[in-house]
Amino acid sequence: MPVSDTTSATDERGLAQAIRRCFHHEFAPAKAAFLQAAAAAHARLESLTCPATGPRGEALTIDAAYVGPADARKLLVVTSGIHGVEGYAGSAIQLDALNAPWQAQDVALLLVHFVNPFGVAWSGSNNEDNVDLNRNFVSFREPLAANALYDEVDEFVCCPELVGPLRNVADAQMTSYVDTYGLERLVRAVCDGQYHRPGRFNFGGARPTWSNLTLRALLKQFTPSATHIGLIDVHTGLGDRGASAMLCIEPPDEAAAERAQSWWPDTLVVPSAAFPFAPRGTFVGSAWHLDSKQQMTAAALEIGTEPPERVFAALRNRFWLSNAGAVPAEVVLSIEAEMHACLAPRDDTWRTAALASGRQAIQRALQGLSVRQT
Repeated sequence: MPVSDTTSATDERGLAQAIRRCFHHEFAPAKAAFLQAAAAAHARLESLTCPATGPRGEALTIDAAYVGPADARKLLVVTSGIHGVEGYAGSAIQLDALNAPWQAQDVALLLVHFVNPFGVAWSGSNNEDNVDLNRNFVSFREPLAANALYDEVDEFVCCPELVGPLRNVADAQMTSYVDTYGLERLVRAVCDGQYHRPGRFNFGGARPTWSNLTLRALLKQFTPSATHIGLIDVHTGLGDRGASAMLCIEPPDEAAAERAQSWWPDTLVVPSAAFPFAPRGTFVGSAWHLDSKQQMTAAALEIGTEPPERVFAALRNRFWLSNAGAVPAEVVLSIEAEMHACLAPRDDTWRTAALASGRQAIQRALQGLSVRQT
């Protein structure tokens, strides 16, 4: 069982040992550890193969593990890897939950591991279609409004050079833009999602992607009896290093927002005055509407890493790499290493904070489910 908020450091099941047991930085070892822990926990397992392969031609999968009664009315769902390389923190949190005896007898646990396996394996954030999966959970039945702010920044964000005169001009344009309009406007432009410029930065797709459809199918498969569901979608990269917050994205009404805030006191409602950005197409934002007969309480666990300027630079360079064709191996390795540094740090201090945040989020969700009877 995850530790309670009041448990002392010496009683936290040995965080130092847990981080070495649960954290990985490559796809195959993380997947193997998850499947091994799931088998040891006598979980029901489901593995679904991605249409794309990994860097060595290896098969990539989304793996789901279900622990608890098959007919449980209450269910806690924890997802990892929607933004690719961010998934290593979520994977560790999921492994940590599997390694602990699951003592919530009236609550089942569903862990969906590496929802975007392509992004994890290739040290990126986009999927095999070069789509931002966490902007893909929208209805494509009707035309989507253009993100006008994105048009202001596309030219310098998507510079065709990594280094050189074009990149120097683009960087100067971006600096001027921030000086004129502020960093918040740039963040809105590149993070809210856009659907009118395929192949460009933060593109949310033109149709539901394989990961989107697969995740929805898994949730439908494993939740037929559930009437009350808690959902935690793990992300990294936003906020002060090692600090965490729960983001309740696009709740359908005040009751849903208040429920999330009662479970997780550090919850920020998105969008709101405290968090003015308005990302469209997020998984958490769509989860409220998966099944009208189920009461959903959902939030993204966001764990901070590096300053936003550095994180954005890493994402921008990784996007360049996806469109660059043949690139020297040392350049590829440098870009991928920076993605890990910004979104999957390997130092024990950060990993300890991330794992502790995951334990706390899960414990609070279980407490919320335990009192949610109607």
